[in-house]
Amino acid sequence: MDKDSLKKIISHSKEYGFIFPSSEIYEGLNAIYDYAHNGTLLKNNIRDYWWKSMVQLNENIVGIDSAIFMHPKTWVASGHVDAFNDPLIDNKDSKKRYRADVLIEDHIEKLNLKVQKEEKQMA
Repeated sequence: MDKDSLKKIISHSKEYGFIFPSSEIYEGLNAIYDYAHNGTLLKNNIRDYWWKSMVQLNENIVGIDSAIFMHPKTWVASGHVDAFNDPLIDNKDSKKRYRADVLIEDHIEKLNLKVQKEEKQMA
């Protein structure tokens, strides 16, 4: 994205009440923005949709809202200190990198849609 496009997006977002410069009444900080009314509503809608789709609609998921400041033993026990990594797959044609779990979930979804389509045809 070029600088002009980014400036247009920022200008539009400010004009329509999504963001405003942080600490604006005190001369602000460059490139730091706070959510304005519409931005807060949008952010909350996205957060709520994510929570519902990732937690509430899955029987095997339990939601938790915890602090990121935790005892160091918690981070060690969870594997975040020694061995945390997301398995990635490189696409040599597109030069893009993908998380393996996302690719697997996408493939499963495609298979489920195919099965549903075949079930409709059989009915």
